[in-house]
Amino acid sequence: MHHAQNFPRRRRYKRHSLEQQEALLPFVRFCPGRTYRHYWQMPAPRKDYPADSAYGRECAAHLLQWLKDNREYVGKGLLSRVARDIDFDDRDGRGQWMGFFNYLEIMMLLGADRVRVYRHVDSQHQLYLALGQRFSLEARFRRIRLRNR
Repeated sequence: MHHAQNFPRRRRYKRHSLEQQEALLPFVRFCPGRTYRHYWQMPAPRKDYPADSAYGRECAAHLLQWLKDNREYVGKGLLSRVARDIDFDDRDGRGQWMGFFNYLEIMMLLGADRVRVYRHVDSQHQLYLALGQRFSLEARFRRIRLRNR
């Protein structure tokens, strides 16, 4: 498919470490004066809303491929780090982040169509409740072992 602009090279994202994997995303970079990655480093907007939206959609596709390739890290806050670093007041960059989030919404609907959403969220609530109980019990047994030494 021919595009009017240069998109980041499409790729797979499976690597040995999480840091290596995230750094491959086209919108993740280190910035001077910051000790951690910036998760929304985009090229300068073209001031062409359709082209900027297309670039945002392409970046969302990269994020989705990253999630598919790194399922063990899904639900660990990557999308929240991206959202934290977007300057939503930057009117020139609006096309990029709108295209990004609009495409994610489309993909979320496609996924949601395949599951019973409320049944699934109930199972997630049960899972996290059980994990909380497990951690609480493990902490209690660690305290008992420390007292008995």
